Amino acid sequence: MTAEPDLGVLLAAACERIVREILGELAAAGYPHLTPSQSLAVLFIGDGLDTVTQLADRLNMTTQAISKICATLSAEGLLERQPNEGDARSRRLTLTPAGAEAVTRMRAAGAAAEQLWTDLVGPETLTTVRNALAAFAYAPTSPTASPIRIRFS
Repeated sequence: MTAEPDLGVLLAAACERIVREILGELAAAGYPHLTPSQSLAVLFIGDGLDTVTQLADRLNMTTQAISKICATLSAEGLLERQPNEGDARSRRLTLTPAGAEAVTRMRAAGAAAEQLWTDLVGPETLTTVRNALAAFAYAPTSPTASPIRIRFS
């Protein structure tokens, strides 16, 4: 009798496939060197996060690491740092037109990958999978969970 595939391995493989699709789209758009963390930062800025601290919290990274990522993204012409009228100690992050285009391309690649999933299992099953993943991902962390975070660096 064959054992069922390990859920963690399947989730990691599915995540890797989607990330590869998104990074492939970025490469085709002229950004083959962007890392997954840099790409996620661009997406989250596109979603309205506009400070290094917000990005660090969302990506579970240090503010120093996010500052380096933002410096790279700024040098690449994907984001701008502007004075933050609400907090003189920080800068407000905004996407440039090139950054907004990168977000559009990443979302299209993500939607295409999701459509492949829908074609494989059907929309009802994908909705069930999405709801199950959200329930598990956002449930309180167990007291025995490792403090180590997995990063897409």
